[in-house]
Amino acid sequence: MELNELYDKERLVYGYGMNCIHAIVREGNSGLDFLYTNQTKFENIRVQKWLRETIRDHIVQRAKKVLPQRLHELESLHNLYANGIVVKKLRKGILGQCTHSNYIRLSPIIVIFPNRLMDVVILHEMAHLKYHHHRKSFWNYLSMLIGEDAEQQNKIQDMAVSKYWDFYLFLMKQ
Repeated sequence: MELNELYDKERLVYGYGMNCIHAIVREGNSGLDFLYTNQTKFENIRVQKWLRETIRDHIVQRAKKVLPQRLHELESLHNLYANGIVVKKLRKGILGQCTHSNYIRLSPIIVIFPNRLMDVVILHEMAHLKYHHHRKSFWNYLSMLIGEDAEQQNKIQDMAVSKYWDFYLFLMKQ
């Protein structure tokens, strides 16, 4: 089988050599499906790089669809509106930002967090639309938005994310 026959917009193919298909990735209902042969050598650096880049690109594409949609749902729910949203890789350790002109920037990596943690990151940035600081009034307002103690939730989130942080950084590197 030639590579051209298997390539379309829904599938990404990794092959080495003219007629040798090693792996196919296609978007499924719940994420990505990986199809591979028993000749696929996952210890091969090129295969690993291809897989990481394929997963990273899928995360970024999905984030650009899901995060603006979720932000708009939360805006309507809380009657609190940003001037816009940008989904892009942010500085190391930063999951979101709210600019002084009330634009919200979100890291694409939060799309793979559990929904509750993703929402807390978005709501944290939305709270900055009203309070551009981290003083007590900010935390009280965020607590009202998320329906629980925001400072405690922030600590829980930090612990939940920290054990996977090196993996996230590796996965999202260019």
